[in-house]
Amino acid sequence: MKAYSRTWKSRMEGDISTQWSSLPNPMNLTIKEDKRSDIFIAASLEFLGTPIDHKAKYHKGSLYYKIEVNGKPIVQYHVSNPRDIKKTIGVNLQAKTEVPAGENNVEVFYKVSKNGSWDLLRYQSQRQLSVLAQPTE
Repeated sequence: MKAYSRTWKSRMEGDISTQWSSLPNPMNLTIKEDKRSDIFIAASLEFLGTPIDHKAKYHKGSLYYKIEVNGKPIVQYHVSNPRDIKKTIGVNLQAKTEVPAGENNVEVFYKVSKNGSWDLLRYQSQRQLSVLAQPTE
């Protein structure tokens, strides 16, 4: 079994997109497998330092995240109410899929609903993407 992991601890800057987009500091991993493998993916995004009154006042619309493997959507997470602090403080996505031998790309994407406003992304201070791979052959 192989393990891959990467952590981002920088503050994110950039415009918010209404189309599926890479995060401003892309949250991706390239994994290399010798054989076809089952992979388990865990992605976490923590929002720290955001004033609660700021959330209630400035965030509207829905926020979406998804994990893609080699350009194929695997799992999606929807935060429908930005004022629900339990849903916006930490986002965790998990998925299982199979990848072929060779290099494979795992990436987390996001988008906001049309006319949405999510300054929350500017406060995001820690993200982690991990993959466990088990050969199937």
